[in-house]
Amino acid sequence: MDVGNKIREIRLKKNMTLRDLSRKSGCSLGFLSQVERNLVSPTISSLRRIADALDINIISLFEENEPPVDSIVVRKSSRGKFENKRSRVKYELLRPQFSDTTIEALYMYLEPGALSGPTPHSHNGEELVIVIKGEIEIEIGGKTYILGEGDSAVYNSNIPHRWRNPSDKTTEVIWVNHPPTF
Repeated sequence: MDVGNKIREIRLKKNMTLRDLSRKSGCSLGFLSQVERNLVSPTISSLRRIADALDINIISLFEENEPPVDSIVVRKSSRGKFENKRSRVKYELLRPQFSDTTIEALYMYLEPGALSGPTPHSHNGEELVIVIKGEIEIEIGGKTYILGEGDSAVYNSNIPHRWRNPSDKTTEVIWVNHPPTF
């Protein structure tokens, strides 16, 4: 997947300069230039800011296929999939990619050491995480929780938060966001 070219393509279609995108996203001009040339792998947080600045859904940066016909059912084999090698996470979209639903559900595979970022972040909405396999450490408002298989947590996304896989095995979770962030 060539995310950098996709960002450049969308930016140019919107008649935006790299400087416009930098100003609107809060990302440096040099960083955006490197992202567009695929010299660096941006974090999900950076991709979210870029997508917001481009006024698109973040999943648009990873789409290669035509939109699905069904707007209700998502077959396992047809899930929108993307990977962020920097954060060591594989994502599968559990809602139709072009749905106008107000929730978003992701099946996530968190490799050992995977993390959402070095510092807590916040955004509007609410999140629910359910651990299917393995364990996850989440920090919400400065308090740390360890969740194991079958455990879940729900919290307001306005509170600074982050997560990581502290184990040496891949953790599988279902993550639900309201409103959608991808």
